[in-house]
Amino acid sequence: MSDYQDYLIILSPPESICKSIKKLKDFSAGVVGDYDSRYSTAHITIQLWPGKRPVWIEPLLPKLERELQSLPPLVAEINRFDFFNHKDTHTIYAGLNLNAQTNIWFKHLRKFFNKAKFEPHITIARSIPHADFIKLWPHFKGKQWNEQFKIDKLTVLKRETISYSSKYKVFKEIRFNRRLDFDTFTNSKLKAQSFPLIKADSRQISLS
Repeated sequence: MSDYQDYLIILSPPESICKSIKKLKDFSAGVVGDYDSRYSTAHITIQLWPGKRPVWIEPLLPKLERELQSLPPLVAEINRFDFFNHKDTHTIYAGLNLNAQTNIWFKHLRKFFNKAKFEPHITIARSIPHADFIKLWPHFKGKQWNEQFKIDKLTVLKRETISYSSKYKVFKEIRFNRRLDFDTFTNSKLKAQSFPLIKADSRQISLS
């Protein structure tokens, strides 16, 4: 057994979204053949911690659990299909409606992981060759999918680092604070963010 583990932090959409993504993955495989990410369950990746010893990571989780009580469940909406261009390959995904409320929620979540801003998304076909992308993208370009959903927990997955055949398994689920309302929380943060900063007095005393 390896002393090192890979940890993957994700948000899992509800079953209805997972089923819809699976259908899209199966359809995509019918167009371009099987591909690596076809069988992965729908999720939004937040953070990957590869090759970590459990004694480094797992003692931090109780603190993370306490911190996440400051966040309400996420209310999100899929509103488009898009893709990432990785030079030789492409990734097709379902994109979220990144409005002001969604952005401020993810901004506060990122603080707990010291993570830079990223594009939250649900992957459909990851890193497929350019030739396959040319075949598949026309089926998604301009296609409509507008569906709102709620995510009430953050999930920590774990697998052995050196065992390439091992799959991620659920290690811990951390629930957001259900007593907090998404609209009330995000609107209050947006309102606070919009207040102008008071200009500092230029006649400050230097302590150096």
